[in-house]
Amino acid sequence: MQFYNDSAFIFLLAVPAALALFWLRGWSKARKLGKFADSEILPKIAEARARDKEILKIVLILISILLMTLALARPQWGEEKKKVERKGIDIVFMLDSSLSMLAQDIKPSRFDKAKIEIRNFVKKLKGDRIGLVIFAGQAFLQAPLTVDYGAFLLFLDAVKVGYVPDPGSSLAEAIKTGLKAFPKGDKKYRVMIIFSDGEETTLEAEAVMERAREAGVRIYTVGVGTREGAPIPLGSGKGNITGFKKDRMGKTVISKLDNGLLEKIADETGGLFFPSTPGEKEIDLIYTHLGGIGKKTFKAKELVEKEEHFQLFLLPALVLLMLELLISDRRKAGLFG
Repeated sequence: MQFYNDSAFIFLLAVPAALALFWLRGWSKARKLGKFADSEILPKIAEARARDKEILKIVLILISILLMTLALARPQWGEEKKKVERKGIDIVFMLDSSLSMLAQDIKPSRFDKAKIEIRNFVKKLKGDRIGLVIFAGQAFLQAPLTVDYGAFLLFLDAVKVGYVPDPGSSLAEAIKTGLKAFPKGDKKYRVMIIFSDGEETTLEAEAVMERAREAGVRIYTVGVGTREGAPIPLGSGKGNITGFKKDRMGKTVISKLDNGLLEKIADETGGLFFPSTPGEKEIDLIYTHLGGIGKKTFKAKELVEKEEHFQLFLLPALVLLMLELLISDRRKAGLFG
């Protein structure tokens, strides 16, 4: 036998505490009776009390405490074998960290909104492996596929705009890097989710989409930004805006959501495109759509668990407490009344 929660044995301290309380109660009664009768009459008055029943009630309470303590300690013996399978899909999140993602047409900014949506999406997942690709002009794998969601979120929190030093924005590079994150073998249950404002400074996207289809990767895209757009703030590195990005003519650049390529990538790979919204309905819609993909078994293992038997101690404890309440301590009342 072993106990899963052996810290519960601290409740055994209630046994001496209960004994002390019962003794104090008896002493107090005797003292009160002594005020109304002398030493010759006192034994006769005390005889009216059923001392044997009082002792029985005390014993029942103490045994109940012991049994409940054992139940709380969760005694275990015997073994139960269980086969545990972990099922899910492989999801690689793609986060645009180009300079245009600093635009604040979506609050607090496009980049911060994308990070919030990824975090909230991860909260919905159970058993799926997730990875993270960061991209601008180039791309790199920030977090390989893992089921450690806590570690993934730490990697996500560390990312900032400018994390990728190459300027520009290349969805093609992002997809190529994301494809490398998936293990070789089964070409099913593979998903990419791109969070970007859609700006593309290369012409390779068409060829890369074909590679994604061949690899069995379904790509969902979330357009982060608005059609009206916003200027791209420039900062001092301390969070203060010192100005806005300008073109060669000295005019302030207005960055707008370009959802054309994002829609095409999603459409040609079997995914869906959604614009980012304040209520994040797009997360729920993508998550629901993923449910139709099916899940693969990543790993199956057999666990041997000890069987718990706390109920064998808890039930008798409750029965004894009920009996204690039914037993009267007065001789004339009879055994149960």
